Amino acid sequence: MIDLKKEFPVTSAYTYLNTPFTGVLSSEVSKKIQDMEEDYRLRGSAFTNENEHQIIEDTKSLIAEIYNAKVENIGLLNNFSTGFNLILNDLPDSSKVVLLTQDYPSVNLPVKSRHFQIHEVDINQSLNENLRKVFLEEKPDFFMFSMTQFISGLTFSMKDLEQLKREFPEVSFMVDATQYCGTEPFDFENSPFDVFGTSGYKWLNASLGNAFFLFKSSFLNRFNFRTVGSNSLTSKPDSKLRLTGFLEPGHHDLLAVARLKFALEFHYKRVGIEFIESTIKTLSKQAKAQFFEMNLLDKEVVDADSYQNIFSLKGDEKLMEKLQHKGILSAHRGGRIRVGFQYFNTAKDLEILLNELRENS
Repeated sequence: MIDLKKEFPVTSAYTYLNTPFTGVLSSEVSKKIQDMEEDYRLRGSAFTNENEHQIIEDTKSLIAEIYNAKVENIGLLNNFSTGFNLILNDLPDSSKVVLLTQDYPSVNLPVKSRHFQIHEVDINQSLNENLRKVFLEEKPDFFMFSMTQFISGLTFSMKDLEQLKREFPEVSFMVDATQYCGTEPFDFENSPFDVFGTSGYKWLNASLGNAFFLFKSSFLNRFNFRTVGSNSLTSKPDSKLRLTGFLEPGHHDLLAVARLKFALEFHYKRVGIEFIESTIKTLSKQAKAQFFEMNLLDKEVVDADSYQNIFSLKGDEKLMEKLQHKGILSAHRGGRIRVGFQYFNTAKDLEILLNELRENS
């Protein structure tokens, strides 16, 4: 059994409920990266020549294995936002796009900065019905959204999305999974998504500077993506373009990609996604019941029976600062206090938070 307190020493110093803001690097992954960085420092181009191709290929193969995706349809880059913008650049200007009004700015802002026809849907307990109505009336080309909402914590039901996709197969589903990926098992090829993108620094605990996108072949073959560089080719300096080469026009940050690889190995092969899913869901269900009882949640957005592991609690910045003073790390988003439960959190962490909230109610 892995000693999670040793792997994540921040959990001994704080009640760490801020994974929705940023995850933390495990000691095991950190040590591997330090060794690699020292090797790079000492050997320079010899390190790059020896490792560049292998690190990229091994990371893509691992991603393909974990998420059931095609290696050739995987793009590696520095963050979700950059990749999303590169995709949007070459979608038709006349496209009709459905967005969620309260979604993450890195989803909505780049869409709104272009010439698409946009239809927004409010996030509330009638969300699925409202989406179905808009799809029927507007016949959109794309639905672009976050799987888990960054403020409310509302997480889409995969079954509901699968049903929506069956009803509207012509609509391309493009999802930001940064607040979702790594919290439960996921099978891309059998999912309703045409495009699935995530940064690695939250629930995968891979730190900043890495991200990946998964594509269905049908999506990649529909559009002419024009961003290009020598790294977009199957081999340099003169060959054909790779399908996801538009996301990878230049050199990768090898240490950032390696950190993603090591974090994925730690997450899925050392800790195990079954343990991660069970731990997160058990603790989150306990937390949600308590938060509802204390009237801390927005009942117009979330209901008692739906699942989520991110919570938006009533409370101002002064309360958040009081919590921080007591060693409870969270974030203030949308005028509320946001907390999230990761697999290294415990029932004791929840009780510490609840006690402080009761004292300040």
